[in-house]
Amino acid sequence: MRMPDPRVIEKVLNSEAMPAEAREVARWFQTPEGQAWLSRRMDQDERAIREGEEEDWIDHPIPSAVMYQRVMRQIRARRVRRIVAYAAAVLIPVALVIALFLRVDSQVDLLADDGFEEVYVPNGERMQVLFQDGSKVHLNSGSRLRYPRKFALFERKVYLEGEAWFEVAKNGKRPFIVDLSDIDVKVVGTTFDVKAYPEEDEIFVTLESGSVELDSEFFHPYRLRPGEKAVYDRHSRRCEVQTSHDIKRYSAWRRNVLVFKSTPLSEVMRTLARTYNTAFEVKDSTALRYTYTITTDSASLSVVLKELERITPVRFEEKAGRVEVRVEE
Repeated sequence: MRMPDPRVIEKVLNSEAMPAEAREVARWFQTPEGQAWLSRRMDQDERAIREGEEEDWIDHPIPSAVMYQRVMRQIRARRVRRIVAYAAAVLIPVALVIALFLRVDSQVDLLADDGFEEVYVPNGERMQVLFQDGSKVHLNSGSRLRYPRKFALFERKVYLEGEAWFEVAKNGKRPFIVDLSDIDVKVVGTTFDVKAYPEEDEIFVTLESGSVELDSEFFHPYRLRPGEKAVYDRHSRRCEVQTSHDIKRYSAWRRNVLVFKSTPLSEVMRTLARTYNTAFEVKDSTALRYTYTITTDSASLSVVLKELERITPVRFEEKAGRVEVRVEE
């Protein structure tokens, strides 16, 4: 969408535009280019207000209590939570910014909720999703992603169950948040892998580049550095951070490579079940004592099972859509 005439934009911001002009400008404000322009304009207006000269920018005193209640009503209606903290910190300048948004919103419902989309990746498949801001995500087998059709003005938030690798477009004004139910992963611009299958006890967040902040009601916020892996236990609600010299192996699945390092057979079977859309049936529980260290890029489950059999005495037999697991006597 092309940028509207700057004179029309100014008319909208000054509440002097016709409804058709206001709708055109509001649609442009919802594009990445329009949001970037509006963000720069907000910063410019705020810098222009000198301390002690706030009254010169308005034609009448601002009734703080009335304005606060009005803002709270808008927030409850549209869930724009970040305005509250900002208004509490810098009430007068931000009241002007809020008034700007409310004027536009009163004409075209700029902050309307456009609903959510949801994608589910069946076992045996993978998927890539490209967001409107240029961010992208690779979804592993058995994963579910819920995201808004249009990101909000103040944050970009998605909801994940399963495993995904994110490459987030940088935007310091609108952090990207991955909600994992137990943990929020907040980023600005970075690449990282998240593994949070609901049926598994642990959540893994591994950072390849950039910076992410982990936040939860169960522990203090922590900022990960590149090369670090966070492991959160859903039962104990403890989060442990580890350093890895080969952090990219955790996202090797998106390159169709499976990497196991001292991995228990139970976890190996869960991964193979999702990757190849099959089921495992353990006929001998002693097989679960074994662990595996192996890297494979085979597209064939049969080949992978043969590779596993070279490591331990555990044997795998494919039967009618499932794999029976035994220990060789």
